[in-house]
Amino acid sequence: MTENQLNLKIKEKIKSDIDFEKLENKDWIPIYLNKKYLSGDNEKYMKMYNKLSKWYDFWEKWIGFFIYGNSVAKMRTNLMEHLEWKNGASVLYISIGTGKDLNFIPKNIDLKSLDITWADISFGMLKKCKSVWKNKTNLSLVNCCAEDLPFKDNTFDIVFHVWWINFFSDKKLAIEEMLRVARPWTKIMIADETADFIEKQYKKSIFTKKYYENRSFDLSEIEKYIPENVKEKNTELVWDKKFYCITFKK
Repeated sequence: MTENQLNLKIKEKIKSDIDFEKLENKDWIPIYLNKKYLSGDNEKYMKMYNKLSKWYDFWEKWIGFFIYGNSVAKMRTNLMEHLEWKNGASVLYISIGTGKDLNFIPKNIDLKSLDITWADISFGMLKKCKSVWKNKTNLSLVNCCAEDLPFKDNTFDIVFHVWWINFFSDKKLAIEEMLRVARPWTKIMIADETADFIEKQYKKSIFTKKYYENRSFDLSEIEKYIPENVKEKNTELVWDKKFYCITFKK
């Protein structure tokens, strides 16, 4: 698809009270950033990821592999297997980053058959994602906050988020938004680092420790924000308890 065709596909998903034509657009990436959610932790980590975006993949490919070997790839494969993939599905990935997880979607799925919308608060990450994936799949990128998604209700067959919700400014609202845009019976996944891994990795790295100083995280906080009326809720620890994975259905 051409970039114009991809933007038209995004427009079809945008809420009726948003004038898509008036949204700022950079490099064919629509920008819908609610200033209400561009402060506190959201602002801090958005700036961090904008700075890290240029060499984020390099760090994981070489430094991450040196430290953790192939275990990161195995963890990503495991996470993608928690979702109910099918060819032709409408997918929303919140906090897509550079799109690394797309390498680990089950091999029986035709990547180009998927209608994937990729959302992230970091424009730097989206720009990097586009440069990597623009010729491999149909890119629909939106620069937005997880707490205020610009999409219509009941739009996506698959909704998931990997990395970052631990320090969203409003975790409860972000989860409510995931549920709102998911179709009935859609399987939703939320995954991020455990508190122990944050202490050992991010608080000690020279690249990230200043962003995590005096910061803490409690998994039960995420779990309590998931409504009681969801179906098939499950929490498990993966990657030797460095990561948690929560799944549930709308």
